[in-house]
Amino acid sequence: MKKQLQVLVFFVLVVGLLVSSTISLANSKTAYQEYKLGLNNFRNGNYQQAVVNLIESISIDPDLLYPHYILGLSYDRLEKYSFAETQLEKAHQINPEHYRVLINLGRVYLDQGKIKEAIKVLKRAIQVKQDQDEAYNILGRAYMKQGLLKKSIKYYKQAVHKNKKNCYAINNLGLAYIRISQYKKAVSILRLGAKLDSKLSYLYNNLGIAYENTGQLLEAQEAYQQALKLKSNYQKAQINLKRVNRLLSN
Repeated sequence: MKKQLQVLVFFVLVVGLLVSSTISLANSKTAYQEYKLGLNNFRNGNYQQAVVNLIESISIDPDLLYPHYILGLSYDRLEKYSFAETQLEKAHQINPEHYRVLINLGRVYLDQGKIKEAIKVLKRAIQVKQDQDEAYNILGRAYMKQGLLKKSIKYYKQAVHKNKKNCYAINNLGLAYIRISQYKKAVSILRLGAKLDSKLSYLYNNLGIAYENTGQLLEAQEAYQQALKLKSNYQKAQINLKRVNRLLSN
C-alpha cells in the first residue's frame, strides 16, 4: 500500500511538471508571437499598434528583453519619453551589457535633459563595444549640452575616426567647431560630409555658416541653397541665404 502511494505521488508530480512545462511553453510561444506582431508594426511605422502588441507580450512573459526594448523604441517614436525610459531601463536590467539598449537609453535620457544619466550609460556602451562609433557621437552630444565643447569635440572626433561615413558625427563635430569660432576646421570637416552626399539639410546649413565666416560667400550661398533643396521650409537656411544674397549684391 505504501509503495502504491509513493508511485501515485510520483505520478502526480510528473504530470504536474509536464502540465506546468506545457503551459510555460505555450505562454512563451504566445509572447513571442505578440512580440513579432509588435516588431512588424514598429518596422512599418505603426507605433501605436506596436505598443498594444508589445504590452500583451510583456504581460505574458515579462522576462523577455526584446519586447521591452522595442516597446521603449515605440514610445520614443511617439515622443512619450518617460514611458520609453521605463521600458529601456527594464531591458537594461535584463541584460546590462546590451549595446543597443545602452545607446537608446542614453538617447532617451538626453531627450529628457538627464545628462548625467546619459553620460553614465553611454560610457558603459563604449566599454561594451569600443570599436563602434555611435556611442562616441551621442556622448559628444551629451557633453555639448553641458557646454563642455572640448570634451564633445574629443568624442565626435573618435566617432568620425571609427566611421568616416557617419554624417551625424561629422555634422556635430563641425557644429562644435563653429561654436568655438574655429570656422576653417568646421569647413574642412563639413565638406567631408557634403562629399558623402549627405541628406542632412542642417549639415549644409552649418557648412554655409562656416563658409560665410571664412569670407567664402559664394560657397556659403551654394551650401544654403543645398540645405533648402533638401528641406524647402528650413527657416534658418532661408534667413541665412537671404543675408548672403544681400552681401553678394552689395
